[in-house]
Amino acid sequence: MHINKLLDKRSPYLFLIKFLVCFVILYLFFPVYRGITGPGGDFYSAFLDSHFNLIKGLTKFLTASSKAFLELLQYNVKQNDYHSLKIGFSRGVSVNPSCLGWAVMSFWIAFVYANKSNWKHKMGWMVLGIACIMLLNIFRIILILLANHLNWSFLASLDSHLIFNIISYGFIFLLIFWYLGAQKKHEAVESNRRKAEGQLSQL
Repeated sequence: MHINKLLDKRSPYLFLIKFLVCFVILYLFFPVYRGITGPGGDFYSAFLDSHFNLIKGLTKFLTASSKAFLELLQYNVKQNDYHSLKIGFSRGVSVNPSCLGWAVMSFWIAFVYANKSNWKHKMGWMVLGIACIMLLNIFRIILILLANHLNWSFLASLDSHLIFNIISYGFIFLLIFWYLGAQKKHEAVESNRRKAEGQLSQL
């Protein structure tokens, strides 16, 4: 009985429940999937590693995008493997799974999922948030490479993971305010549409 009340659409706790469940599932999916697609694990799947390695795919996208942008700026970027980059002979960057921003993306997806709206509307906002996080990550990689190459000691000495998380979550909170404003407009449009359909059906 209590569970039914909590899961009722009018329950003030429904958003929190949906958010936490979605976030935990996504957050725990990452280490599990990493173990399945990483050679040497007890549950390693060579098929998934070769054909559906999401972690490797995201890493390749980040490094390829960073390399392409730096080459547009006429820098000589070397890439010995899919997850590492460096400019010339300077100290490089290795994009590990912990650098992908999975926790931030999980937070955003869970927030949008927990809100009331249709799936088309939600998917658009999920994609927008993930795209922004990926762009921030690419910008971070580029800055680290430039800092190492140009001897920007101040930037090179910073904890890039911590800075990225702070900036990403700050940006996500800005997106949340934007989303909430857009959500009110979307709900008003949907409400007017349903009223109009109801009036037409009565004619």
